[in-house]
Amino acid sequence: MPLHYESEIREAQILSPLKNFQLTTQTLEHRSDPLTGRRVIVSKGRLEYVKRFIQSEQAFIDELVESTQATCPFCPHAVEKNAPKFPNDITPEGRFKIGEAVCFPSLFAHEDFNALVVPTTKHRVQLNEFTGKMLSDGFKACFTYFTRVLAAWPEAKYPAIIMNFLPPAGSTIAHPHIQALASYQPIQMISNLLAASESYATGNGARYWDDLIEIEKKLDMRYVKNLDGVDWITPFAPMGLNEAQAIVRGKPNLESLSDKELMGLAEGFAKILNYYHDNDVRSFNLAIYSGPSREKTDHFSVTARIVSRYGYKQKFVSDVWALQYLLGEQELFESPEETCVKLKKYFE
Repeated sequence: MPLHYESEIREAQILSPLKNFQLTTQTLEHRSDPLTGRRVIVSKGRLEYVKRFIQSEQAFIDELVESTQATCPFCPHAVEKNAPKFPNDITPEGRFKIGEAVCFPSLFAHEDFNALVVPTTKHRVQLNEFTGKMLSDGFKACFTYFTRVLAAWPEAKYPAIIMNFLPPAGSTIAHPHIQALASYQPIQMISNLLAASESYATGNGARYWDDLIEIEKKLDMRYVKNLDGVDWITPFAPMGLNEAQAIVRGKPNLESLSDKELMGLAEGFAKILNYYHDNDVRSFNLAIYSGPSREKTDHFSVTARIVSRYGYKQKFVSDVWALQYLLGEQELFESPEETCVKLKKYFE
């Protein structure tokens, strides 16, 4: 079956105390991801209500940054003295640098192979201070790590890159850092994407990712811009708040990316973080998904996602609750079409 967008509008009715107990109708839009079928609920009209949870308290962030700087394991003095070192199979120097970015192994591995990349010596970085160069050097350090892992362990051919910023996004350290993960089998989400992409190609004789971008361009509702060979969209069925997605068509894995395309990813992320900053977002997650290294997986294209998280404040509320964590259903408070309109201004 060719690519199509599945959506169903439903309504919930209550006698709302916010409107003097008058009958009130709430619109719920149920969407399905056109590739995987993963479902999401768009609860329109709730963004204003949840903004108080999205916003951070700057004084609280300042206290976190200032109180952790002296003992930060990612600041230059600590990295040189205390950061773990790679075995000789990766690099005889123990650690390596790409520009300002420094790469070393994670103290506690989350995958078969796990490196940390600290892209800047600065401990305090606002979201509007992330630059394409900073992120590009960080990603290049990840790529270098993957290349060295493959040279010693050819079976560890499934890479992924993630970044968590501030505690609401799961980060235990305020200093910006990136994680490079490699494994002998694809991480669950990548496994799902690879299988669904292959199924789509088999059934339709076309690459899903090419069809997706061509349709999004024609619809012009969620297509943001092409930046240095990277297509940016807001996905039809997002995985999180304020989400943007990148697709590098025809490039099946990280090692196939050109320097220009890598910069297209990095610059795109930097523009989105600038948008987040202007909208009082201070915490985020991003991920870059790759097909297996050293394989030309024709049905897959490198893709990436970035989502905002709730604010960092004294009375913190997590944006992940049982609906997502145990029932597997995501809820959003603004449509991706609305997000796209706002994002386009930052890509001009």
